[in-house]
Amino acid sequence: MLKLELTRPIAIIDAQSTGVDPATARIVALGVLKIEPDGTEHLRSVRFNPGMPIPAGATAVHGITDEEVAEYPAFRSFATALASHLEDCDLVGFGIERFGAPLLQAEFRRAGTQFSLRSRRIIDTMAIFHKKEPRDFQAAYELFAGGEAPPRSDSEAFVKASLEILTGQLEVYEELGNTIDGLNEFLHPLPENAVDERGMLIRSDGGDLILNFGKHKGRTARMVAEDAPDYLEWLTGQPDIPLDMKAALTEELGGTD
Repeated sequence: MLKLELTRPIAIIDAQSTGVDPATARIVALGVLKIEPDGTEHLRSVRFNPGMPIPAGATAVHGITDEEVAEYPAFRSFATALASHLEDCDLVGFGIERFGAPLLQAEFRRAGTQFSLRSRRIIDTMAIFHKKEPRDFQAAYELFAGGEAPPRSDSEAFVKASLEILTGQLEVYEELGNTIDGLNEFLHPLPENAVDERGMLIRSDGGDLILNFGKHKGRTARMVAEDAPDYLEWLTGQPDIPLDMKAALTEELGGTD
């Protein structure tokens, strides 16, 4: 039973999407649990066709593929009804403040449906967790090494303490293994269909080259070349762009170095 006094309904939101940037990502699945002040619950989940390829990295997180949502309607088909359902609700969710709520706002905006966050209280359970369970250096040292961490002013002691933290993590999380390659793969997983060493570009099942980063994440290179050629010109002109990434873009778009 919910141990929370309510003066207005709350809606607990979970959104699965095509990416991590709320401004450009599209919702592919949405779960909403609305709880009235009297305890009445309304639970519903809906899937949407995002109108763009779902990157492999996103599918690895939520397990939803392009084929599974191909026959579903777009978000705009449910926008009006959803906005009405959420009209008087405060919002709750894990990571909702920085991602879920802005993502909903962006989707409603694209659908031409009014949806404001101004009058709503947003309760982010991830923020509560982080406030109650600090994730700073001292907390890490206490957990994995024990005791009080050295002051930042003592550089030698600090770097040794960092090693103690890593050693403790390797002991606690045995699945990490004991190699730098293994740790790097855990921290920076590379999509199976990655084209370059950093996974900035991926190849769709149909063979299209897709951007896997930035404001055009999830779009094909050819689409971006048509809509925003200046962006690709700027990107390929950057002095620090990885050579394999530049070569893939050049080959895809038929350009030359």
